[in-house]
Amino acid sequence: MARFDDLPADQKAVLQLVLRQGRTYGEIGGLLKISDAAVQNRALTALDAIGPADVAGLSDDAQDDVGDYLLGQQSASARAATRELLEDSQPARDWARGVAAELRNAGVAGEDALPEIPTDPAEEAEAFDALHARRAARVGQARNSRIGGVLLIVGVLIVVVGGVLVLAGVIGGGGDDNASNTPTTPATQPTTTSTVASVEQQINLTPPGGGKKPLGVANLVSQDGQRALAIVGQDLPASGHYVLWLRNGTKVKFLGFFPVVKSDGRLQGLVAAPSDLSGYKEMLITREPSSTPKKPGTIILKGTIGG
Repeated sequence: MARFDDLPADQKAVLQLVLRQGRTYGEIGGLLKISDAAVQNRALTALDAIGPADVAGLSDDAQDDVGDYLLGQQSASARAATRELLEDSQPARDWARGVAAELRNAGVAGEDALPEIPTDPAEEAEAFDALHARRAARVGQARNSRIGGVLLIVGVLIVVVGGVLVLAGVIGGGGDDNASNTPTTPATQPTTTSTVASVEQQINLTPPGGGKKPLGVANLVSQDGQRALAIVGQDLPASGHYVLWLRNGTKVKFLGFFPVVKSDGRLQGLVAAPSDLSGYKEMLITREPSSTPKKPGTIILKGTIGG
């Protein structure tokens, strides 16, 4: 696997014209007085050089299709076929990601210069689980003495999750997505001498266009200085592409992917509340086409965060 800077000058020039100026193979061929096929050959040879060399299970023809897809040189039908290939083939995704990473690292392609590389729900679920595990590990490393408190918070959140059906009825009837300022009383009280966890806010989540399906509830729970967000929802289409965001105007914060929503339509997520939560006015649940979204996509549920 070579670096972009190690490529021959003519290959680097072709990639720069494609990615920085948005030129087609035909336009570049006209500029250089060579055939379209010759331009394509230089571009794909360059991608082959900078791409991973140890990806098994990817044919040369399939690799060329992925290369043309990354460079935006396919017709609409060919682009759709290559997206299906990427969705179905782990080797194709691995190769495409390796190429994209080198092009970005070399400064040839910005964030928007390359098309998205599709993922499958299993990968997204693993990414969310890994994010949750890293945050849990940081909490444990910082304050080991609070492990008991964290476990208690999780226990209360399980009770909150169990009440989603009752809460959803209230949301559907009122149609108001403003956060309640009245703490929700936990259904059970702990019998230990530990400080009782409390629900600071309840944020009702409803479709942006109105309606009673899908519905969701988010609860901000705190104990002993620690805060967490527990989100539950129902009647969502099965997918592994749901993402949790905070938003205030044009300012957004990505909190992570939810575990895969299965055929029962039930969404659940638990994540540490960010320290700057008060700086955001809205909570969003979106459905994304990519595993690395930079901004919210299609909004499925939204709610207002209270003061």
